[in-house]
Amino acid sequence: MNKDDFLIELEDIVYDSLFIGSHKEDLNKEISANRWSISLSMRLASQFTVSDFMNFFHKVIENRQQQILKSNSDHGMLLYVWFDWQASQLRFNLISQIHEKLPFSEKIEILDKLEPIINEFIYFPYHDGIPIVETANEGNDVQADRELDPVKVFLISLPKK
Repeated sequence: MNKDDFLIELEDIVYDSLFIGSHKEDLNKEISANRWSISLSMRLASQFTVSDFMNFFHKVIENRQQQILKSNSDHGMLLYVWFDWQASQLRFNLISQIHEKLPFSEKIEILDKLEPIINEFIYFPYHDGIPIVETANEGNDVQADRELDPVKVFLISLPKK
């Protein structure tokens, strides 16, 4: 697959339907229904730029905002994006604004710009898999370093207006 074919496949995500819960108890359903992830091979990652993914996310945000505006819901949604380095995936999700915090168990750092997360995703050196360390004494430097850092999360509010 080349970059153009991959971008065509991403269009399916742009136009996916959004589930908007009406109560706090709908959080798990929102997380499940409104979750997307993107994976790349090293070869494919080398063909992408940050602006390619920024264009994709602008379309996603515009589509989700329109779905929110046309919905019967009385509240907006929170869109959040992060790079899951262990899975080598760029992930994003939407939950209702009625929730008090993002559903992460680990420490997070909220960013107001998406570019650093996309940049980390594109230039991650292990798209084809993180090497496994053979001896128990050596430890995995990549894993040890990453686990100490908070997860960087881009967050944007998509209001009901």
